[in-house]
Amino acid sequence: MTTPAERRRPSLGLLRNLTDAHVLDQLLEAGALTRADIAARTGISKPTISEAVRRLGESGVITEVGEADGRGRRGPAGTLYRLADGVGVAFVQYAGPEGVRTELLDLRGTVLAARDHPVPSPTTADRLGPVLVSEADAVLTGAPGPVLAATVSVANPVDRRTGRLVRLPDSPFLLDELVPAELLDDRLGVPVQVDNDVNWAALAEHRAGAATDLEDVVYCFLGPGLGLGLVLGGGLVRGHRGLAGELAYVITTGPDGRGRRLLESLGDHGLLREGSWAIDVEAMAALLGRRDAAADRVLAAVAGAIATIAALVDPEAVVIADHWSADADLADRLAGPVAAAAPVPVALRAAMITEHAPLVGARTEALAAAHRRLTARPAAASG
Repeated sequence: MTTPAERRRPSLGLLRNLTDAHVLDQLLEAGALTRADIAARTGISKPTISEAVRRLGESGVITEVGEADGRGRRGPAGTLYRLADGVGVAFVQYAGPEGVRTELLDLRGTVLAARDHPVPSPTTADRLGPVLVSEADAVLTGAPGPVLAATVSVANPVDRRTGRLVRLPDSPFLLDELVPAELLDDRLGVPVQVDNDVNWAALAEHRAGAATDLEDVVYCFLGPGLGLGLVLGGGLVRGHRGLAGELAYVITTGPDGRGRRLLESLGDHGLLREGSWAIDVEAMAALLGRRDAAADRVLAAVAGAIATIAALVDPEAVVIADHWSADADLADRLAGPVAAAAPVPVALRAAMITEHAPLVGARTEALAAAHRRLTARPAAASG
């Protein structure tokens, strides 16, 4: 019978995987290192590092590449190790109003192959599905190794239980439903992790952008669509069906002073594209550029929705991804209206990752998952 303390103690397998991950991280960063180099860089004992190097070598993840230059070293020169050729790649795909972007990455994050394919927006599953498949097939041609991990970012909510893209009544992108994993899993040979584009962007800001110092943050995307990513306790909150953070449906103030959903309020201001629920970014930029009473009313409507979300989840800060204003100063301009509407002070920050933030987040997770898979591999059987 194990004691509570023993149950809390990390297993030997977990400790081995963590050590293997440290070795892999150092080789990805430096290229080629000896066991002594890795021990010095990680602070882990050389015998423990040697065991990790042995395991990774037996599983084909790393390989010997000769002897280190012995000059300046005490004792005999050590053997250099590096990542083995052909060990694997990561697959990333984005689908949204801008089109479909498909990438193949090496394990350092270098883009080995990339393709862009336009799609009409809004679009349908019958149009989008074949593009996802054909673009995946194209980047996989000549891939220097198996796909170890795959992520897909889409400009629609994703039902986390089924992986199905959820059609909302006023979706500006996908007009019906689609399950990307059903199209891609067999082709790629790994389960595809599918998520909403704003969730991927929130992850990018939390790991490498304006929110690296925060555990509880709201990421607010203001562009052709409206989106909200919730990072609470350091992890993404998606909701039961993946619909958490649908900013367009939050009640705020309309032009007549009555309660309206935010997207409806923006429509009342004439800021939607004709025949679409997508926001007319050019019209929005022109209105905000006037800095008049009409602009103030739009800012107040957006601030009211943000203040409601802040009252519900109590974040340390709200990160504003501004794709509306020509001066990229929306975080500053919203600070006053949000403070007036919120029951408690709310800090606003401008997003730092302004180009392809969903792709940055999807790449980050695909690479992390690929690295985890490498260090979890069992050693090859010896003959």
